[in-house]
Amino acid sequence: MASQKSKDNTTESKTSSESKKKSSSGKSDAQSHEKRKSKVGLKKVKKISKSIKRIESEMSRIQTQLGRIGKDLTTVLDLIQTKK
Repeated sequence: MASQKSKDNTTESKTSSESKKKSSSGKSDAQSHEKRKSKVGLKKVKKISKSIKRIESEMSRIQTQLGRIGKDLTTVLDLIQTKK
């Protein structure tokens, strides 16, 4: 029984010291969480920005291709009309 009481006391003292640590470090945990959250947010913003730039570049290429196709169609229509 005596050995069991001493084991219980050490367990209780560990849990009470752990709870004290958690309560005192709660503010720093919240701050570090905010920092991690802002870093993750910044990474996402950069990734989205790169995606938008890539999409804009593709749209520009497509517009250029559509312009060429339009010129080609105009040329074909002119040729058809002149042959009639």
